[in-house]
Formats: sequence, structure tokens, C-alpha cells
Amino acid sequence: MNKWFVCLSCLILSAGIMAQSTYNSSKESDPKAKVLLDKLKKQFDSYKSMEVKFGMEIELPGQKKEIQNGIVIQDGKKYLIKMNDQEIYADGKTVWVYLKKNKEVQITDMDVSEGSDQMSPKQMLRLYENKEFAYMISDERRVENQQLVDIEFKPLSKKSEYTKMRLTVDSKANKMVSLHVFSRDGSRYKLKVNDITANKKYEPGMFAFNPKAVPGVHIEDLRMD
Repeated sequence: MNKWFVCLSCLILSAGIMAQSTYNSSKESDPKAKVLLDKLKKQFDSYKSMEVKFGMEIELPGQKKEIQNGIVIQDGKKYLIKMNDQEIYADGKTVWVYLKKNKEVQITDMDVSEGSDQMSPKQMLRLYENKEFAYMISDERRVENQQLVDIEFKPLSKKSEYTKMRLTVDSKANKMVSLHVFSRDGSRYKLKVNDITANKKYEPGMFAFNPKAVPGVHIEDLRMD
């Protein structure tokens, strides 16, 4: 369910792929890139809550490009993701995935362990720390008032479902601008961050799916107990 969710991280090789092809260990990653990633992560970690509005382009093999808009809210271990076709609720113990087209909600136990598909937005921003990627700065440019830096990631395992990722940050403002994810099956995801709001207060109930709000919804309970 969360392949597209990787696009929200940090969270996380066109011209730079040739340069990265010699990378065999995360220890070879670009120290300058790590400084930028550490700075971005430190800022996000300082937020008690975080609300991100984003737009996403999804290209799947043999299909027309799809454009979606969404919002992700995280408050501690709780998070909520709303997109055109699905919503994900996580209250710290349980995850509800509401598939709007099917009018179905799938319920699972929340797993926040490393490597889980249910990683929260802030956990995704720590992808670069798990030693499964090598990364480097591939381009730096000034666009209007932004100092844009492209950081390209290469998975070290050939078994990874991703071939490369490209994170663009505004180093001047310490902001995530966009993320490109390239999947081995030919899928392409491009996420653009439109707005980030920090430290708002949210009611705990908003992080749990309310079946009464969707009359007739089919519930598929996949929890172990």
C-alpha cells in the first residue's frame, strides 16, 4: 500500500547515475549531502506535529499519467494521509487503509519497526541512515530565490524494488521541494511539497477511521488478534 508513500520522505539518478555506479557502500556517500539531510531531519524532528500538502504525478507502465493532490498529518506516532483515491489512518496501534473506489477499509496492526511498510512520514526521512543507500549531490542551481540541490540515492541491493531516487531541497530555506522515485517495474512517482505547517494541535480521534462516516463500507480486518 505504501509504495507511493516513499515519495514523502526524505523520509527516501539521471545524470548522476554513472557517477554513482561505483558506489558499493553507504560509507562512500557524499558528506556534503549528509550535512543537508541531517539539517533537514533535525528540523522535522523538532516539530511536535507536521502537516504537509503535496501534489503527486504517478506514471505506471502502459497507463496515462495520473495527478493527485493530498495531505499528510503526523502527530507523534499518529498520522493521517488523504489522497484522491485512498486514505490512511494510524492511531499508534492500528492502521486503517480506506480504498475509496472499492468502498473498502483494510485494518492491520501498526508496525513501526525498521523496514516495515508502515513507516511514518518522519521515519521515511531517516531512510538515508539505514545504510541501504549511497547518495550524492548531483546538481546545484539557483532558481529565483531558491538555492536548489539535487541529492540522488542509489539502493545498494540489486533486489531493491527501486532503481533510484532524487530528492530536491532548497538549501537556503532548509526545505524539501520534491522527490522523484523510480521503481524497477518502470513506475515513476514525482512528489512536490506545496506547503508545510508545523506544531498545530489535532484531536486524537481524527487519526482513526470512522466507519459511520462511510455507510455501507466493507471492513476487512487483517489484524492478528
